[in-house]
Amino acid sequence: MSATANPGSRRARLLPLLAASIVSAGCDLASPFGSPGVHRLVLALPPVPGSWSTLTGLRFRIGWRGVSGRWESAVAEPGSEREIEVQRGRFQAILAEPFIGDRLLRPAGALYPLDLSGAAFSLPSGADRLELDWMGGYEASVARALERADLDPAAFDLARLGEEARARVSDPWVLSALEAARRLAAGGFRSDYFKEPVRFPVVLPGPGPWAPESPFAAPPAACGGEWSALLPPGTSFFLGAALDLLVSLDESGAAVWVRLFQTPP
Repeated sequence: MSATANPGSRRARLLPLLAASIVSAGCDLASPFGSPGVHRLVLALPPVPGSWSTLTGLRFRIGWRGVSGRWESAVAEPGSEREIEVQRGRFQAILAEPFIGDRLLRPAGALYPLDLSGAAFSLPSGADRLELDWMGGYEASVARALERADLDPAAFDLARLGEEARARVSDPWVLSALEAARRLAAGGFRSDYFKEPVRFPVVLPGPGPWAPESPFAAPPAACGGEWSALLPPGTSFFLGAALDLLVSLDESGAAVWVRLFQTPP
């Protein structure tokens, strides 16, 4: 993967914003937009994807690093907006984890400031709008994994990582965020690490309906009193109304192990 940004990349679009931030930081004049070291953001949460339409009570737990440098969190509804404040220009991964009770699904997210879409102070309130989306959730999860390994995620081209995943696979989570971070840290990450897996037909038990853990995955289809899905080797997790389902396949797709869990209250 090349670290060089093309003219249409997020890094290239970010240069005018960074230049404006540098000028603001060097000015001591009072500003109607507050301290030049503070960046106000309006986080836009995505709606519930179609593959999760059978789930009820889903909300997001947003996590970000605030102006003080400490982690902050808030709960928000799908499709809503939340205003936060961060240190201007300091790279960070912002995650929005969907949850129902104690159950978590794959997150939405964004990389700040790479994912800012426009110039500073683009909203009447003086805040910038930052869209949190599902591919951004994968990139942000990789960034958090690098951070937990005491590595600087800003040193890696995570935007390019997301672009390669988007171009090569229907679901980036076929390569876990932890494994992607491990391979990035080892150096020489190859784009073909994102490879569309072979999928095998699997019959799932009722009662269903089942929602996949990943927002990119297709939900199982009803088949009489059972459900059918095309699944890759490894472990797949599904949420139901009253039960959760864990399905494991070997590399041949022949050995299938299914376990039902009682949904936590």
